[in-house]
Amino acid sequence: MSANLKHIASRALDKPLLLDPGYARTFFSALCPRLGMGITQMVDADGEVMTGEKMHIEASSFMSSRDRQRPYQVIDGVAVVPVSGTLVHKFDHVKPYSGMTGYNGIIARVQAAISDPEVKGILMDMDTPGGEVAGCFDAAQTIRSFAQEGGKPLWALADDMACSAGMAIASAADRRLITQSAVMGSVGVVMAHQSYAGKLKENGIKVTLIHSGAHKVDGNPYEDLSAEALEKFQTSSDTLRQEFAALVSEHTGLSVDAVLATEAKTYRGQEAIDIGFADQLVNGNEAIAIFADFLNQPKTNMSGVSMATTNTEQPAATTPTAPAQPSAETAPQMSEKERIKSIMKCEAATGREKLAEHFAYDTDMSVEAAQAALALAPSAQAPDATSQQAHAEKLDQLMQQEGNPNITDDVDPSAEMSNVDAIMADYELASGL
Repeated sequence: MSANLKHIASRALDKPLLLDPGYARTFFSALCPRLGMGITQMVDADGEVMTGEKMHIEASSFMSSRDRQRPYQVIDGVAVVPVSGTLVHKFDHVKPYSGMTGYNGIIARVQAAISDPEVKGILMDMDTPGGEVAGCFDAAQTIRSFAQEGGKPLWALADDMACSAGMAIASAADRRLITQSAVMGSVGVVMAHQSYAGKLKENGIKVTLIHSGAHKVDGNPYEDLSAEALEKFQTSSDTLRQEFAALVSEHTGLSVDAVLATEAKTYRGQEAIDIGFADQLVNGNEAIAIFADFLNQPKTNMSGVSMATTNTEQPAATTPTAPAQPSAETAPQMSEKERIKSIMKCEAATGREKLAEHFAYDTDMSVEAAQAALALAPSAQAPDATSQQAHAEKLDQLMQQEGNPNITDDVDPSAEMSNVDAIMADYELASGL
């Protein structure tokens, strides 16, 4: 046992600890096999604690009906799906583990959340610098299609970093939030080659590669890259970047040229919104509450009329006036969550839900400015029976005031006949009859 492990054991074993129960099980299951003490089984009050290989849970083995193994946290109807560390292909763990997140794990958790009746929407909590190309584009397209088919909103939060492969995954979301210090972007490809040729020569070691096929050993570490191999790898990288840009373009609505023009640059906070990679700047601590408020808003149909129960009494028509603007000295500071909620819940938003949603989520308008604009906008509410009756009575009144047109039967028979004779004459002339 190493000195470090002995030190950890002395502080962790036979000592009271302030640990979350779930984390404690994971901690000890990872620690004990490394102590070299022949530990083959661990138990606690809840039963056996998995150790070693038993800790590996394949994504396909997850069952959404087993609440204790739900691989995400549900808060106010929001399933929070962490996407952190290096992103890798075909990983054996559903959740992020040992600094890595598997693409198959992301897919499994999103799919499970969509099938979960307690979940109204999915928020991918992104903190990743990127990862492997293999599996990345397929994962982004799969989770997007799952969310669209499942009918549940899929949002992404860049809370620290959502770059490269992380940007590809985040692009699949319906809406992308970002904190003021987080970064997004890096739509590009990098490839590294290590050559030990100089070191081997210095040590008097010569490696001979026996191969069949001119390109079989391209990129081997025992010699420098040839010009032909370098060109091949560069072409491959350029092609992948083009495919990456096309994916981001398809998901975000940006043009491919606009994505390529970023030249794999990363953008922080508001910069990411300005470039089109993110949609909204938020405080990371309020992101879940903002999403939950959005999910709890009345849904609208295609015409923008609320699908929730509507008031059958329409208020009398009044001339809308803009509310007074508070002075800079007296206006209290309002959080982003409070701003959105105040716009969506204001009286002027009734019948104008789609416009209110636009002001709340797609602009940085103040509550007062949004209320004033909503009050001046036409309402999408259909007129009720009382209003329709009033319009009918008004029409009857106007018709009585106008009177009926004076129509008489004073028609000159000779004039009528002359017109007929003229028509028949023209027909005979045209037809030759």
